[in-house]
Amino acid sequence: MRHLSTKMVCVVCLVALVSALTAEGASLQLSIGIRETNSAGTIFGDGGSSGGIEWVNRDGQTLIADGTWQLFTFTPATDPLLAFAGTTANSMLEPGHEWAVLEHIRILNDMGVTDPVRLWIDDVTNTVASGPVVQDFEAAALDAEVMFQEPGFSGSTASNLLPGSMTAVSNSMANSGSQSLQTDFQFVDGTPTRWVRLTTFGTPNQPNPRVRIIEPGAPTPTISFYAKAMVIPEPGSLLLACGLSLAVVYRRPRR
Repeated sequence: MRHLSTKMVCVVCLVALVSALTAEGASLQLSIGIRETNSAGTIFGDGGSSGGIEWVNRDGQTLIADGTWQLFTFTPATDPLLAFAGTTANSMLEPGHEWAVLEHIRILNDMGVTDPVRLWIDDVTNTVASGPVVQDFEAAALDAEVMFQEPGFSGSTASNLLPGSMTAVSNSMANSGSQSLQTDFQFVDGTPTRWVRLTTFGTPNQPNPRVRIIEPGAPTPTISFYAKAMVIPEPGSLLLACGLSLAVVYRRPRR
C-alpha cells in the first residue's frame, strides 16, 4: 500500500479545510478607529495617545474568511465618521486637524463565528502626495509585536474574547515579501455585536502610528492594509496535525 508523504497529507488537509471554510461563507466586518492627535511628524512614528477616537466607515467593509488577501482602504476626510471614545469625539474631524493616529482596527463578529480565528495583516499604508508609506513587517523580528497589540489587550473588548489571544510577526503568510503580522483570537460566543479592538496603544514596537489624514492642495490621503483570515474548526489539534500552527508565541497574560 502506498503511503502519502507528510507534506502531501498537509496539503490535502489544508485544501479540505479551506474548502469547508469557504463553503461556510464565514466573514467579519472591518473598519478603523483614528485618534485625533494632530501631532505632525514622521508617518507611522509615535503620534501620541491624547485626543478623541473616531470610527471611520464603521463596519462598512467585509473580510471574507476564505484564506485570500483582501484590500481595505479608508479615507478619513470623506468617509462617514462615528464617535467612539474621548470627550472630543464628535463624529467629525476637528477643524484644522491634518494628522491622526491609527488607533485600532475594529473587527466585528456580525456572523457569530465561535471557532478560533487566525488573521494576517500586511502592507499597512498611508498614501500621501509624496507617495505611499508602507509598513510591510519585513524588517521586524519574527514573533515581535509590531504596531498592533494582541486582541485581548484592550479593556474595551477583552471580555468579548476567550483567553490566549496573540499577535506576532510571522513568516507563515505574506501579501508581499515574506512576513506579515499574524493575530489569533476566539470570541466567547456567537453574539453578533461582539468585536475586537485591535489597538496600537502602547505596542512594544511602533506604537500609536501617526497618519496623515488631510493634505491641503493635494489629493486626500488614504489609510489601507491587506488582511487575510481563516476560521479554524474545532478541534484545534486538526490544524496542528496539518502544520498550520505557525508563529505561536507564549507570553504571560498582561494585567
